[in-house]
Amino acid sequence: MIKMLNNEIKTPIKARPSGNRFNAVIGIYTGMGTSHSWLWFVDIFERFGLLALRFLTERDIHEQALDHVDVLAVSGGDTFAVAQGMGERGAKELARFIRRGGLYIGSCAGAYLPLVSSKQHLNYFNFVPVKIGNLTKILPKAKQIPEKFCTPYGCSFVFHPVREEVRVRLNGCEPFDRGAGPVLAPLYGGPSLVVNGGSSEILAFYEGFTNKTVFLADRDIAHDTIIGKAAVVREKMGDGHLYLFGPHFEHPAYPEANQLVADVIAFETGAGRDVTGQSLKDDAKTIKGTEARQLLRNIKRELSNSRIVSIGLEMLPVRWMIGKKLYDPVKIRFFIESLWQRLLKLEKWDVLALPGGSDPRKLVVHASDVTLLSRAIKKRIDNGVDSTDLARQIFGRLNIVSTLFLEIYFKSKLLNGGIKHEL
Repeated sequence: MIKMLNNEIKTPIKARPSGNRFNAVIGIYTGMGTSHSWLWFVDIFERFGLLALRFLTERDIHEQALDHVDVLAVSGGDTFAVAQGMGERGAKELARFIRRGGLYIGSCAGAYLPLVSSKQHLNYFNFVPVKIGNLTKILPKAKQIPEKFCTPYGCSFVFHPVREEVRVRLNGCEPFDRGAGPVLAPLYGGPSLVVNGGSSEILAFYEGFTNKTVFLADRDIAHDTIIGKAAVVREKMGDGHLYLFGPHFEHPAYPEANQLVADVIAFETGAGRDVTGQSLKDDAKTIKGTEARQLLRNIKRELSNSRIVSIGLEMLPVRWMIGKKLYDPVKIRFFIESLWQRLLKLEKWDVLALPGGSDPRKLVVHASDVTLLSRAIKKRIDNGVDSTDLARQIFGRLNIVSTLFLEIYFKSKLLNGGIKHEL
């Protein structure tokens, strides 16, 4: 049983049963513009036994990889960079995917992406006729953390009056029909949404703040900007749907919210729905014995080295503005720790499954690059030299390393019988 972290909720929310629930293949976008938060989707999908995962970059989407998934999850990050990476070609593939019955789950940056916009690159993704409630031409004063307070948006600003935990109330419509809430979830720059008629359906709205809410603007301004606005919106597009989440319902520390994400997938890909039902084991090459142990030793060596350096980086007063997103060294170690904990599990399995046509040596090489870049960043910081270009490189490498590793991990987990869940 998953333990509840929120003392206000007395009983856990049980996952909606569905005969085909575990057959859905889920794509997670890991390409240009993404931050570490796509790993939150990985964590909760694994927790719910949703192990048929594919990790997709903008290039994969351009090459019609969406034809082989039932769900696409797009997490937080830099919305402008995501839109630029996917471009018009990616937008057309995404539209085709949804219209043929695909499910799009967008959180934070992923929620901004398909909203109506005239801005360059974003104008390719005008799928959902909903307005941004936290958009203003007259920017209020930031009380704290000014570097995370706002993002220029043409002649206006998208601003973030609060961060951390907010209280959300469900409206009781399917698939959020377990009750009227409240549910807690963290807000890290996600939108408040304004729905004025049309086809968009409000599934949840911002109800209030908690003692964990961090106010970046005056409390009255925060209240007027967020409270009463839509927090989760559902939009029909052809035979498919988009679900837009302002708060991070996928954050692993909020299991009640996590279960609502699982409910969406179960509801939209459940019994009677046409899912691909593909096995990710079909194209896998297996290795075992000495070959498997040697590969894991090589990976472990590089992850261990990177882990040591990343801990040291966390002690240094440095942040990097990459595109329109602020990054800090904590996010480097978040990637590494996510892989490290799973590596310890891989070491206990008898057989490893490798993606068909893949070369596991590339994973070791890219992991080695992460170590070298970490050391180079530390050296520059120690010498008072700007390291933004190296930070941009290391986050790109971390996405690649994580993708390559997790492909092996989940294929191997499926090969070894997956896991049993009590939900």
